[in-house]
Amino acid sequence: MIPWRWVGIGVLVGCSVFATWKVDAWRYGKQLAEVRTEYSDYKTSVATAATDASEKARKTEQQRQRDIDQVRADAVDQKQKDDALAAEQRADNDGLRDQTRKLLADKSTLNSRLAQRGKTINDLIDLLAELRSEADGYAGELAAALTESRRAGFACESSYDAVAGQHRGGKEYTHSP
Repeated sequence: MIPWRWVGIGVLVGCSVFATWKVDAWRYGKQLAEVRTEYSDYKTSVATAATDASEKARKTEQQRQRDIDQVRADAVDQKQKDDALAAEQRADNDGLRDQTRKLLADKSTLNSRLAQRGKTINDLIDLLAELRSEADGYAGELAAALTESRRAGFACESSYDAVAGQHRGGKEYTHSP
């Protein structure tokens, strides 16, 4: 009978080991299911965060592009205003040249009146009229170049501000005549 006792104890120990193994397998299965659920939730949150970040970046890029387009439109508008002003200045310059030509044409009348004073005044009048005409022409060219340079500088600054996202609080280029 002794051997049956050992067999019974062995069966009892075997059943205990099997039951312990089954309980551990059930716990590990439950833990594995929880880990899988947590991992699935993590992947979902990462995918959602990536989608949100992508959407935010897309909206930011669209806003920056709209800002750059607005800067371009403002620069084109300012260029049209500056070109109109330059055309007006050219017309004024042409008017001054016409007046100078008329004065030079009337020079013969002035010569007869100023004949008593000598020929040096006559030469001086020609020189001053020519210098004034040239100075007016150069002034117009310099003004147009300066206007173009300022407009390009402000457009560049506005583009940078639009891209950098830093608006300087209403600083705009306005041309004063």
